[in-house]
Amino acid sequence: MDAVDPWGCGWANVLACRLWKAISRALFAEFLATGLYVFFGVGSVMRWPTALPSVLQIAITFNLVTAMAVQVTWKASGAHANPAVTLAFLVGSHISLPRAVAYVAAQLVGATVGAALLYGVMPGDIRETLGINVTPPTSSALQLLPSSSLHLKACLTPPFPIS
Repeated sequence: MDAVDPWGCGWANVLACRLWKAISRALFAEFLATGLYVFFGVGSVMRWPTALPSVLQIAITFNLVTAMAVQVTWKASGAHANPAVTLAFLVGSHISLPRAVAYVAAQLVGATVGAALLYGVMPGDIRETLGINVTPPTSSALQLLPSSSLHLKACLTPPFPIS
């Protein structure tokens, strides 16, 4: 005798529906978290003609949007919001390979949509600098190369996830 739920569907269909609902919720959470992170994070760095944002304002914005993304998506997906975090979870055997691939795909789509939305809402004169990192003016004593920010980040970022 086959077990039947109150609506006349088999338990296998009910379990499949619940599994699909959980997976789609997790993928949407990763999409949303990464989209919000890119929209507000990159938006905080935009070069407005009246006043450039300070490093403190940018740092506060990035920290607040990270906290918001984690709070909103923690229960649904674990709040990775970054392919590097997903890769660290995969290497640490906390998630499976198919789930990691799906999360990274959702994160890439979310980042693209977040950047496209930011591009759409920015005025034209400010939009031209979207995505361009600007280093501060240099003095004759200290010459920064365009890749100096990349080198600094590579030196300060640990090669392993800290948990």
